[in-house]
Formats: sequence, structure tokens, C-alpha cells
Amino acid sequence: MPSNLEIIKLNDLRLSARLISEQLRQGVHSGIRVGVGSEFEQYRHYRPGDDLKRIDWKYFSRSGKYMVKESTTESNLHIRLMLDLSGSMNYSENGFSRLDYAKNLLASLAYLGFLQGDSLSYYTLSAGKIEQKVAPTPKSFQRILFHLGEEKAQGSWPLELIPASLVQGRNRELIIWVSDFLQENSEWENLVQAFRHPRKELMLVQVLGEQELDFTMKGNFVFRDLESGREVVQDARQLREDFHRKFQDYLSHLDRKFQLPQVHLIRESMQTPLAELARRILNLKKLP
Repeated sequence: MPSNLEIIKLNDLRLSARLISEQLRQGVHSGIRVGVGSEFEQYRHYRPGDDLKRIDWKYFSRSGKYMVKESTTESNLHIRLMLDLSGSMNYSENGFSRLDYAKNLLASLAYLGFLQGDSLSYYTLSAGKIEQKVAPTPKSFQRILFHLGEEKAQGSWPLELIPASLVQGRNRELIIWVSDFLQENSEWENLVQAFRHPRKELMLVQVLGEQELDFTMKGNFVFRDLESGREVVQDARQLREDFHRKFQDYLSHLDRKFQLPQVHLIRESMQTPLAELARRILNLKKLP
């Protein structure tokens, strides 16, 4: 199984998406759903709310059982992929950046959605605003790969007013944010609240470095804020205990704030195999 670094160094999101997806498709994501269609696949028992027209009345006349026909069909689930492009996404460890990791993860999820027949769209959060880069069309997957390949992370994001068109709508949606979820005040908490809806499921994928999770460096280091550019020289040993405590307090705060219906906070290290993280996202997904 190729490592994250080997996959990222391919510098080919289409190929990396296929490699990651191939590790998942056996027994995890078959690419086949059942629903209303023209090709008969199987029967299931009638459930309250089903369209009565879908009941096989001939079967009922023989067996006395209310059975509904199902068939293979494309999904009507919409997947909205959203990428944080603030400067802190440039954080690097072991030869690749958080942004590199995020791009390859989103490429693999887009590929799985494409194979599944889901509709796809793609958004970025950059320079204080959310921008739609790709609308749901038959060519969305190819366009998502193109834009992912071009993305650069820079600056901070004191978010502007969220356009109502982004958070309204009654369609079933799986919304996948990939970010470090670092904030100055309550930006991410407000954004998640704005997107919440009974027909929307939110996956908040927090990607962090090993040094962020377990600050183990020793000696004097120059610490540089990736968003403001400000630098400060500090003794890592003196900082470790204070940093670790404050950072763990912050992560616990996010855990509490995002403990909401149909909201999943998934926190993983950049060293977690990409296929393993993609599998975890798929296993948590509740929408059919």
C-alpha cells in the first residue's frame, strides 16, 4: 500500500484518487444503490411513506404481502466538497503540507461520488468568503480535479456575511469540509450553525499535524504564523506544556460545540493513511 507521501508526490490527483479508492471499494463502497428505476433488482417490504404505486399488486394477490420493487439507479444525493484555503493549511510535516493532504483526500471522495452517481459541487473558503468553483454537472468530477490542482492557501479568513443561497435549499446534501478548524473567535462554530438543516449532513474533517497534536520538539525554534507572517523565537521545551494544554482545551471545546445532530467532527493526523480516513468518513455517513 503506497504511503501518503508516495501518493502526494505523484502530483496526479486523478491517479491518486484511483489508488485511494481502489483500497476502499472492496466491501466498503460498492457503487450500487437501489431506488426507483426501470431495471428490476429486488423486493423489499412496504414501509409507511412509500408510494403506493410501487407496490407489486400481483405479488400481493399471490402472497398477501405488500412488497415494493426496487432497482439500481443513480443517487439523488448531492455531495458538496468544501476546502479551507487559509494560510494555516500550508503547515507541513514529513515532506508534504496539510493542503496537499486535503487535496488528495477530496479528490478520492469526489472520485467515489462520481462512481456512485452522486451529483458533486466544490467550494473554497478563501480571502474572507466562500466561493463556488464547480457546480453540479455531468463534468463536475473532472472540473473538481482541475481546480484542486490549482489551489493555493494564503491569508486569514474573517468571514464575510454568508450568502443565503449557500445555506438554503431543501435537497439532501452531504457537506464535507476539510480544514484544520483553527479560528480566532467563533468563525467555524458560526459557519457550521449556518449550514445546519434537517436534510443536510455535515462532515467536518479536521486535519492536524503530529507536532500540533503532540508537541515534542526540543531546543530553540522560530515560530511563524502562517496567516499573519509574524515570527517569534521560543524555547520549545518551555512552550510545550502550555501549548499542549491550550490546544487540547481548544479541541475539547470543538468537540462540545460540534456535538450536534447530523454533524460529525472527524479529527485525524496528517500521517493517517488517506484511504483509512476516507473509509472513516464513509462509515460515518448516515444519508443513504
